[in-house]
Amino acid sequence: MRRVFWLSLGAAAGYYAARKGSALVEEARERGVVGNVTLAASTAGRAAAAATRATVAVGEAVGSRARSHDDPGSAADAPTQPRSTPTSTSTREVRP
Repeated sequence: MRRVFWLSLGAAAGYYAARKGSALVEEARERGVVGNVTLAASTAGRAAAAATRATVAVGEAVGSRARSHDDPGSAADAPTQPRSTPTSTSTREVRP
């Protein structure tokens, strides 16, 4: 019984995707090349603006959280020091 359900659900989703896809192709043909490029550029601009807003919001949230610590000497306020990586080979001076 589950197989029949999933088969019918897949068939319905396939039919919907085919209808939606053909409608999108028809709209793209009507817009033409210039219209499609313009639409893609405006969509990319909106996505970039949304990403910038999200980045600023996250930065403000992180900054306000870091400033809200009562302890001025907490680890969040301490500067980070680069870690030194040990070398596996020894360095020695070779003299002629």
